[in-house]
Amino acid sequence: MSWATKLLGLAAACALTALGGCGSDDTVTGPGATGGSAGSTSGTGGAAGGSTSSGVGGAAGAGGSGGGEVLCPGDGLVSGKQTYTIQFEGNEREYDLQVPLSYDDTTAIPLVLDFHGYFSDKWQQATISGFADKAEEAGFAVAWPNGYGTPKSWNGGDNCCGQAQSEGLDDVGLAKAIVQQISEAMCIDPRRIYATGISNGGALSHRIACEGAEVFAAVAPVAHPLDFDPFTQCQPSRPIAIMHLHGLNDPLVPYGGGSTSAPVLDSFAYWAQVNGCSDTAEESYSKGTSHCDTHDACGASVEVTLCSVNGGHILYGNLDGVPIADRAWSFLSSYTLP
Repeated sequence: MSWATKLLGLAAACALTALGGCGSDDTVTGPGATGGSAGSTSGTGGAAGGSTSSGVGGAAGAGGSGGGEVLCPGDGLVSGKQTYTIQFEGNEREYDLQVPLSYDDTTAIPLVLDFHGYFSDKWQQATISGFADKAEEAGFAVAWPNGYGTPKSWNGGDNCCGQAQSEGLDDVGLAKAIVQQISEAMCIDPRRIYATGISNGGALSHRIACEGAEVFAAVAPVAHPLDFDPFTQCQPSRPIAIMHLHGLNDPLVPYGGGSTSAPVLDSFAYWAQVNGCSDTAEESYSKGTSHCDTHDACGASVEVTLCSVNGGHILYGNLDGVPIADRAWSFLSSYTLP
């Protein structure tokens, strides 16, 4: 079955009144976590998260900023996809982790966190985003965390979405804790950790750039602008590379802005401002009527890119066939933590 066919089947089940609405809350169950309690141990790169966790265990952590030698655990994970749990803010949270077949527990590899939309879940995101195939092809690990509540949601900022936002959950802290837990079980390069996600997951990806730039090297939000009002609440600890991909015909999070979302171009302009970009954005990619525009004269040599894609909300299938995962990974993988 093609990605487009899968996408159309999932999109048909979406509730069009919900951001990223995509069907049921079913989750994939796996053999469970390996190892023991990871605690709040930090390893190479510094601490990240400071929560207690259960699930994947190991001896060497990562997840903070800074270089240094990466210490690989001796009893790392086997390749394939597994389900793990982590305790955070008094809740048991779940995520799926895919380890590429090429992984040998001797060489540090990148890690991508891929966040689903509101009303969706980790299984659906893994099915539609394209990052499962991309990770296997490029040799990086990818995790799909599950959101909070019913329907599942993330605290993306001031408006989006659901119980996670209304209860003020620290989902950036959760993301850091997941990075920490995975890094204690397998050989993850602490300088090559990235975030992406669609809709509500895209809003969280923006927020991770605002509040987690000491852990995440770059982010690629899909189908949601920065979710702070005012934007100035977002003050990253350093210039951070960001690629925002958005549908020109998005009916749920309109390109021109809506009642609970800012105009995409305003979000793009703020990221250029806060990253100290001094140039005018120029076209860096085009396919059909879709195009990407990039500021490349920014602080710390980062780039700020907006891809305006001929498509709707579930952007992984779009009218010009822009390969979202390919474009996002090409951007993300060109950055490492300073």
